[in-house]
Amino acid sequence: MKKLIKNYTTDIPAPKTIAEIQALLGENGASGVMAEYENGIIKHIFFKIKVKEKEMPFRLPARPEQVYNALFKSLPGGWSKESRFYDGRWEKSVNIAWRICKTWLEAQITLINLQQAKMEEIFLPYLVMPGNKTLFEVMETNQFLLSGKSEG
Repeated sequence: MKKLIKNYTTDIPAPKTIAEIQALLGENGASGVMAEYENGIIKHIFFKIKVKEKEMPFRLPARPEQVYNALFKSLPGGWSKESRFYDGRWEKSVNIAWRICKTWLEAQITLINLQQAKMEEIFLPYLVMPGNKTLFEVMETNQFLLSGKSEG
């Protein structure tokens, strides 16, 4: 089965896409938007949304490593964490990852604007919890048990 990978042909640089994401969030209810960098590359976009007079923080990841693995890891020439930065494919992966995030965000905001979903409903997995983990990460660690305790 062929896998759909949206935006894999993009030539739009990640900084341009990230600026578009920040504007999109700002135009659609975010009260603050911030980027977190790692090795000179934006790793996450943090944003705050006011829900019932309470500001809720969210973290949107791009995960270019997974894009790189899906598109380039099996190609001739080998792969290593060190070499990926020098072959141009890493930059392409970063560009694609952020473009996919923007496409996803546009679709989600469309649902919100049509009142088919609430903003907090869409972004709930990305809610930043104490310990700087997202709700999804906390739930995953707890084997998706709501009590926060593992059975065993």
